[in-house]
Amino acid sequence: MDFKSFKPSTWLMTVGALVMIISGLFIDWAKIEMFGFSDTAGNAFDWARGWIAWILVIAVGGTALATAAGKSVGRSNLPLVQTLLSAVALLLMVLLMITGPDKEGVDLDRAFGLWLSFLATIAVFAGSVMNLTESGGKLKDLTDVNKLKDSFGSGGSTPPPPPPSV
Repeated sequence: MDFKSFKPSTWLMTVGALVMIISGLFIDWAKIEMFGFSDTAGNAFDWARGWIAWILVIAVGGTALATAAGKSVGRSNLPLVQTLLSAVALLLMVLLMITGPDKEGVDLDRAFGLWLSFLATIAVFAGSVMNLTESGGKLKDLTDVNKLKDSFGSGGSTPPPPPPSV
């Protein structure tokens, strides 16, 4: 794989996904400070919005890396799908940042891992939007139901021929 051929959008998506892997697994997402005591804990898999966003970001980064390596991922409009998935991941992370993490009804503060994962999700979304516009698409395509359905279709295969006439 030739890293010199990576576009800036590919770098954003792959590095963002790598940062998400590390920060989602190994860096604490929540902290609590009470009575001079401070503790951090939790990772992406302690909150549903966290692990769903984690999986979506890694999927986008993985498909970007595979495409840059010359592998086919079987989708005719992959940039649109990547943008959609990263937008959903960003929405989930924004909701988690607004509401903050909680455990058993106790509101917790946002720790470094959550902030880092949030920034990684923003980078992946920015890279997927850049990739979409580089491929000739527009953000408005996300509101076109027909384009979205075609993106999740069979990847450009042609329909079977009609039956022979009698």
